[in-house]
Amino acid sequence: MVGKVLRLALVLLLLASWTNEGRAQTESYENPKALKVWLTISARKRFLEVSWSNAPANKGDQLLVTREDALSFQSQLLRKHTPLAGFPSEEGSGSGDGSPSYVPNSGFTARPATKAASKEEEQEQYWVANGGATEVVAAIEPRQGLSTQWFTTGLPFDYALSRNATVQTACYGFWASYIDAQGNILAKTCLKVFPRWMNDLKSKIGEMRLRDLFIPGTHDSGSYRPNFDPLLRESLVTKYALTQDDDIRGQLMHGVRYLDIRVGYYRNSPDPFFIYHGITKQRPLQEVINQVRDFVYETNEIIIFGLKEFPVGFGKGLGVHRLLISYLRDQLKDLIAHPSLTWGASLRDIWARRQNVFLAYDHEAMVEEFPDVLFGSVEQRWGNKQTWDQLETYLRNVNDFDVSRFSSRPVSDMAELTPETWDVILDKTGGLRKMADNVNWRISQLYRNELGTNANIVSADFIRGTTLVETAIEYNARKIYM
Repeated sequence: MVGKVLRLALVLLLLASWTNEGRAQTESYENPKALKVWLTISARKRFLEVSWSNAPANKGDQLLVTREDALSFQSQLLRKHTPLAGFPSEEGSGSGDGSPSYVPNSGFTARPATKAASKEEEQEQYWVANGGATEVVAAIEPRQGLSTQWFTTGLPFDYALSRNATVQTACYGFWASYIDAQGNILAKTCLKVFPRWMNDLKSKIGEMRLRDLFIPGTHDSGSYRPNFDPLLRESLVTKYALTQDDDIRGQLMHGVRYLDIRVGYYRNSPDPFFIYHGITKQRPLQEVINQVRDFVYETNEIIIFGLKEFPVGFGKGLGVHRLLISYLRDQLKDLIAHPSLTWGASLRDIWARRQNVFLAYDHEAMVEEFPDVLFGSVEQRWGNKQTWDQLETYLRNVNDFDVSRFSSRPVSDMAELTPETWDVILDKTGGLRKMADNVNWRISQLYRNELGTNANIVSADFIRGTTLVETAIEYNARKIYM
C-alpha cells in the first residue's frame, strides 16, 4: 500500500516522467495431505511458476509442463536438449535448496560440455506426452526428500490468454503434471478460472456469513493497465503505481471476491470519478463498475466492493461523497445489497434477494446518511512492512490475537510489502513487482499451511503470483468438517 506516506514520492516520480518522457485432474479439497500442484505467474517477468506440496519426491519423479492436457507420458530417446525450468535467482520467486548442475540457456537447458560428446552421448531418455503428440515444454526434477517446492520457469505467459477466458473455460494455456519414474500421473493441474466458485460450493457454504469464509482479495484492485507489458514499458512511475496484471473482470474470473477500490474525483473530466493509487490516476470508475456488473449478472457471485481513502478531489466536505454514492446507486441499481441484510446475513439469504454487491464505504458519516445503500467499511489490517520477516511477524500477530473473528464485519489481511518514500524515489526496492515476487510464494505457503483456518479476506499485490484463490476454495470446501 503506497498510501499517504508515499504521495510526495509519487509526485516527484510523475514530474520526472513528464520531463523525461481441457480439464485437470480434480484435486482433493477435503484431503489436506494429498499431493497438490499449482501454476502461478511471476509479476516482474511474467514467467510461469510451478509449485507442489505433499510430494513423495522419490528418485525419478518429474514435474512436467505442457501446453495441452497430458493424458499420458512416455519416455523417448531424444537429443540432449529439453526445455527445463529456470531455477530461482535473486530476481525471481522460488524456494528449494540445492541448485542443479545445469543452467537455463535461451529457454532450454543443457549440461555444460566437459569433453567432446560421442554419438551415443548425444541422446538421452526424455518424457513426451500423449504418445509424442504433445510436447513437454518444461521439466523439473523434484529434490529427493523435499515434499514442497516452488520454481519459476523460463516460460513467458501472455495475458491475452487470460483475457480470452470465459465462464465456460476450465483450463487454458498451460498444464502441469507430477509423474513418478514409470510415467504414472500422480497429480496435475492447469491454469484455471474460478468464475462461480461460491455458487459451486453453495451446498457447503450457503449458511455461512461472508466473515466465515476465506475470501481472496486484491490490493489496489483498480491499479492495472490493459495490454501493459512490464518488460517493454515499465517506468519508475509504473513500478510503484501498478499492483495487478488482470483487469477487474480478470481478477473476478480468477476467483477474487474482495475489491480494494480507491476513488478520486477529477472535476473537469467527462468521467469525473477515477481509480487512484496514491495520487496516480488509473482507470475510470465506470470501467470498473461495468466489469463488476457484467460479471455478477453472468455468474451470480457475491462481491465486496470496498471503497477506501478517497485520495484526490474529495476535500473535507461531503458533497463529492454524495455525488459518488448517487453515481454508484445509479450504476449498480438492483445489484446493491441492502444494508438491512447486515454483515451477519448468510450467503443463502444474499442469493435469495439477488443483491450481490456489498458497497463497503470507509466514511462513517456517509454510512449513516445512506443507510439504504452503504455498509460499513471492511477493516484492513495493513502492516506497512518493508521485508518479509516483518510482514510475516505482523500477519502472524494479527491472526494470533484476532478478536475481530467474533464480529460479523469482514476483515482483510493486506498481505503485501510497502516501500517507504525514499525507497520509491531512489528505486531501492526494484518496484512493487519485485517486492511481490519476493513474498507471494511465502504468503501462499503461510496461508496454506498455518493461517488459512481462520483467515477471512486476504489481499495481495499481483495475486496471480499466489495460490490464495485455490487455497481459499480448499479451506471453504472443508469448513463444514472443521
